[in-house]
Amino acid sequence: MDTKEKEELDWALREFEELRRSVRSCILATTSTKGFPLSSYAPVFLDEDGDFFVYVSAMAKHYAHLRKSGLASVSLIEDETVAEELFARKRVTTDCEAEMVERDSQKWKAVMDGFEKRHGATVGYLKGLVDFDLFRLRPNEGRLVLGFGKAYRVFGKGLTEISYLGAGGHRSGK
Repeated sequence: MDTKEKEELDWALREFEELRRSVRSCILATTSTKGFPLSSYAPVFLDEDGDFFVYVSAMAKHYAHLRKSGLASVSLIEDETVAEELFARKRVTTDCEAEMVERDSQKWKAVMDGFEKRHGATVGYLKGLVDFDLFRLRPNEGRLVLGFGKAYRVFGKGLTEISYLGAGGHRSGK
């Protein structure tokens, strides 16, 4: 890899970190046992290991999907009000393994404290509702898009590794 490629990949990782730091909710995609897709959103917290956490009501359809399949897709998407180009919003979509975090465990307490710091007093109220559960969504790999022709594969523990996706960028039919 030459210096220019390394600089670009380093830049992409910094942009990815900024996206993870700034986006406060995720698009959560799950499937039913019959294979029907469901897309929704949830406030999200990311821990130091790069895992996503969502606190989900048992009344939500995706709650049952997470419990039964143990799989989800998570997308973080740049706010459209700050995006330079609506068609090329910065975003990452990851394949995740989902598991429920045991209520009142050390991990549950640490993550919920982080959730409350990130999202405010509402979390303090929601922590006491026993029909909500905390799910860890551990990413396996994902696709990071930072603009037209700027797509990357992110992978490794905590999605800390990056490579180019595809070759040659977009091509016109003309």
